Amino acid sequence: MSARAYRGSSSFGAPILTIDNNGLVYEGTPVFGTPIMNISGDQLYKGSSSWGAPIATVRGDYVYKDTGGLLSAPIATISREYVYEGSSTFGAPLAVVKGGGRMSAAATAVYLLLM
Repeated sequence: MSARAYRGSSSFGAPILTIDNNGLVYEGTPVFGTPIMNISGDQLYKGSSSWGAPIATVRGDYVYKDTGGLLSAPIATISREYVYEGSSTFGAPLAVVKGGGRMSAAATAVYLLLM
């Protein structure tokens, strides 16, 4: 997975997040940091473990808060390497993710919108 997330539509500058191959999400570019999130399957959890209720769930290209019940609206949309707020890809992206995949992009959305 090993990915880096950048604010806005460019990968220029320092990353806001680094996601390692174990699904642990770190702020910035850590050397010896504490993970702020953990990716487990299609869900994201706060901290380094997948114990307790998820802070977000991913279904397809959409990121939902908590478990994303039937009437929930997505908080973010993932389109390739870009993350958009809400259920649409119109407008400027919130972030770009280099490497990883949709779960790395989902972690970026959660970081920017929920934390």
